[in-house]
Amino acid sequence: MDLAELALIIVTVALVSVIFYIAGAIVSRDWSATGSYVLRIIVVAVIAVFVIPVFRDAAGEFDLNDLGLLVAFVLLVIAVRFIMVDELTVSDDWLAAIVVSLLGVIMIYIVDAIARAMFDIRLLALF
Repeated sequence: MDLAELALIIVTVALVSVIFYIAGAIVSRDWSATGSYVLRIIVVAVIAVFVIPVFRDAAGEFDLNDLGLLVAFVLLVIAVRFIMVDELTVSDDWLAAIVVSLLGVIMIYIVDAIARAMFDIRLLALF
């Protein structure tokens, strides 16, 4: 791994952290962030950056098509529920976790498509 790949990983984690902050703020309608909430967002972002490509590539190796993305999304929902949603002010924790994960994944793929179109870089193809 060279310096450019490490910089790309750091930028990707930072972008995904901002995306999950925005998704959590939309769901809870609270745009403030404490230190522990920021750390929780960073942990979820690291999980998302490394889990989604691993499961996508593993499913491709076994010819399972989109099943790997489904498993990665379910793991992301569980991670968001038990790591991030505890800091949000919501009435239903699981529904909030599903919505935050769905918004996060949609925004991640939008940013990935924009980065691929403008800079010819795939943010979620780290491996």
